[in-house]
Amino acid sequence: MEIDLAKAYFESNGFLVRQAGTHPQETAKKKVVPLPTIAVFNPNGSDNGIDLNFRMFTGDLVGVKSALVSLLGWGNSCFTNDCLTSDARLMKFFKGEASAEQLNLNFNPSPVLAESGLGDFLRILVIPHFPRNEQKAKVLTESLKEAGVDGVLTLRSIFENLLRQASPARNFINQDILHILKLLKAYDLVKEPQLDMFEE
Repeated sequence: MEIDLAKAYFESNGFLVRQAGTHPQETAKKKVVPLPTIAVFNPNGSDNGIDLNFRMFTGDLVGVKSALVSLLGWGNSCFTNDCLTSDARLMKFFKGEASAEQLNLNFNPSPVLAESGLGDFLRILVIPHFPRNEQKAKVLTESLKEAGVDGVLTLRSIFENLLRQASPARNFINQDILHILKLLKAYDLVKEPQLDMFEE
């Protein structure tokens, strides 16, 4: 489901999106399962920006020409609600789920992808949440940069952008995610951009 959100997000912001191929799932020591990964390409972009913010928001997408986007989400990790309220638990989550070995597996493109004309690409990681504490955010940023990540998007940022686009007055043919969000807004079950769901 979350990878569908990521696909809808990039498509609705003008990107072409495709599956990024498959990766070998075993190393010499232990099995490493790759994260869901998509390749995104902006047909209207010129080059990847060199001064992009590491923590990315929708406004930063103008500086992205092509990228591999991997998803570390609720459904394919041990992320829980507790991680949303505790930076200590969140950092423990990243230590276990976002190892350099894991990320290197995702951000080495398959031969099929290399032949697709993607060219130079950024490595973007979609994460469930970013630490609130400035020092912990800095530690996480350095750790992910060392593992080869060029930028991170949070699921909250993706959700907020999709909610803004999901107008009840628009029709979304073959866009199931936006159609669901449109229905939630039409029935006043969700507000933007705070994501206050099911309020009395």
